[in-house]
Amino acid sequence: MWWINPYWLRDPKVRVVLPRKSVLPLVVVVLAATGAAVACQSGSTTPTPARTVVLPSATPTPTEKDAVLAVYRAMYPAGRRAEQASPKQRRPILAQVATQPLLDRMLRGITALRATGRVTYGMPVLHEFDVRIDGDRATLHDCQDDRNTGQADDKTGEALLRGTEKVHLIISLRRGMDRAWRVSQMEQSDEPCLSSY
Repeated sequence: MWWINPYWLRDPKVRVVLPRKSVLPLVVVVLAATGAAVACQSGSTTPTPARTVVLPSATPTPTEKDAVLAVYRAMYPAGRRAEQASPKQRRPILAQVATQPLLDRMLRGITALRATGRVTYGMPVLHEFDVRIDGDRATLHDCQDDRNTGQADDKTGEALLRGTEKVHLIISLRRGMDRAWRVSQMEQSDEPCLSSY
């Protein structure tokens, strides 16, 4: 990560997490079938009017794991926006997804990057695994493919540094008083990625 080590730069990539399939259609079918069966068994010769049951919209509630993964994934676009923003705008952008000690580390990294006339390029491919949540703390591992990321000269666009594949990161997160998860640490592991992506 460029805010961890100036030789590893990332460009944000947003992943969309699709909600689980809703069980609402099944519930409606079961309720309709139950109503029809009861009406047929009533012994009445007069047909009973059909009833329409209107159920509230069934929007799946995101799990804690979904929330942890979402903020981790959101950190990459936020880092990119902060890199392009003025120095005064950077902290508010990053504070939405990062907390101490990572927040200050990212800010220092962006300042150093911009001072050398460099920008990030490319898109890391995220391969998160082993998400663990314990109260207000969480950890996850990522085996990133960074071959299409790096640093480039801000003026010429010339690629100066390139990323590698299977970069094993360990990410720590904390949930704040506002109940929002934020990334607090990111470290590269000495252990190789075991992911078979």
